[in-house]
Amino acid sequence: MKMGQMLAVVLTAMVATCAAAAQVSGSAQAGASTQTQGSVQANKTGAQVGGSSSASASGSADTGAGNSTVNLSNGTAIDATLSRSLDAKSAKPGDRAEARVAQDVKQDGKVVLRRGTRLLGRVTQAQARTKEQSQSELGIVFDRAILKDGREVPLDASIQALAAAQSSAAVAAGSEGLASSGGATGAMSSSAGGGGLLGGATSTVGATAGTVVNTAASVGGNAGGALSTAASSAGSVGGLTSAGRLTSNSSGVFGLQGLSIDSAASSATQGSVIVSSTRNVRLDSGTQMLLKANGQAQ
Repeated sequence: MKMGQMLAVVLTAMVATCAAAAQVSGSAQAGASTQTQGSVQANKTGAQVGGSSSASASGSADTGAGNSTVNLSNGTAIDATLSRSLDAKSAKPGDRAEARVAQDVKQDGKVVLRRGTRLLGRVTQAQARTKEQSQSELGIVFDRAILKDGREVPLDASIQALAAAQSSAAVAAGSEGLASSGGATGAMSSSAGGGGLLGGATSTVGATAGTVVNTAASVGGNAGGALSTAASSAGSVGGLTSAGRLTSNSSGVFGLQGLSIDSAASSATQGSVIVSSTRNVRLDSGTQMLLKANGQAQ
């Protein structure tokens, strides 16, 4: 074979080899590009689906929370404590009223309002006692509850009974008087050591005094106690439990001299109206309140 022919064969082989290499490289690049684009698209699709599902779930949760209500049967009692003082002399319609649930409230065996739940409302009317106005008035309505998880739900509750704060109730029940009576009883007992008829008589007197003291202590601890009988509004029913809280069937005012709940003036719009013809209506922080649910709030 001549030299020219050999060079032609070699060049042809080289061209064929380069062409094959270029084809293989192009196929590889196309495959890689297709695979990469497919992966990216798949990832984007997955992200979109995941994001859409997450947003939908979140939206459902928010909607569910916003539509939550507290299902309380009409007449359900709510033991609460006033968190902010209210005074008819300084209060204005629209001022916030706030209380906290003192004991778990159960409905059909389930807790619907936990202890510590905030109850919110407002002052509907406030009238100080003056020369022209012989009666002081304070209207309060509670219409919302802030649950432990932060949700706000509607509530419709009126004040059925009021009582002095527990610390004041203890004093009104005669705890200080009982302590001094106990000291007198001890003195009587120690003087009984003289013996004879005088000693026996003194012992009898000491025992009798001790019985009176114990009876007074028992009455102070039982429902009603000294507080409900000493300073309760006309027509009041019930009183305090042994723990010093209002009983579930209490109605009226206990331990707050001169105050009463005007049921005739109370209404859905005005709420519960507390009145006094002897002084300005003032409810201190810590005042006990027995609220009554007026059915499910709308």
